[in-house]
Amino acid sequence: MRKSYSNFSFEDIKNLGLNTVRSELFLEVETPLTPSDFLLKTLEINKEIPIESEKAKSELLITPILTEIRRHNPKKFTYFSGYQFNVDSKLGLKGFCDFIISKKYNAAFIECPLVAVVEVKSNQDLPDASPQCIAEMYAAQLYNEKNEEKITAIYGSITNGYEWIFLKLEGKDVILDSNRYGIKNLPELLGIWQVIIDSF
Repeated sequence: MRKSYSNFSFEDIKNLGLNTVRSELFLEVETPLTPSDFLLKTLEINKEIPIESEKAKSELLITPILTEIRRHNPKKFTYFSGYQFNVDSKLGLKGFCDFIISKKYNAAFIECPLVAVVEVKSNQDLPDASPQCIAEMYAAQLYNEKNEEKITAIYGSITNGYEWIFLKLEGKDVILDSNRYGIKNLPELLGIWQVIIDSF
């Protein structure tokens, strides 16, 4: 089968036996996280560089945010950028993931337990990219199960660097957050990530 994560449709997600609903995933961010001066300065400097491609968004907008969260949570997790993640070729669960987040903070290569994935898009409407992200989340869930790691929920996010939509996979149920979070309100966005990190 030539299918990969990027080819998944909403129908393909149903065929995996997954049920997707839209709802509020985070009712409120009780503790917004104050961004560091370093993050603010980095994002300000990076605005002067063309940020149109997915690669540019990954490097200039998303990586600084994930690194900021990692700095706030030492020895809690690590992330892999642009790695191939082939889990089940027969199901089409193969290809490259923009970011894979692992609970093993000092992992040198992708190891479970995996807890989240981030999919970067340039111009596509973010909800339209949810099948690809869900497929990657499901692959992470299967990967954990194959390695006998019990992680209750896998989180995902679709972002264009400026706006973020979050998802949660638990069992066969997927929640697609009806809210969007953006870098215009960094404390709130960072707070959402902190809620996710605190969940595992």
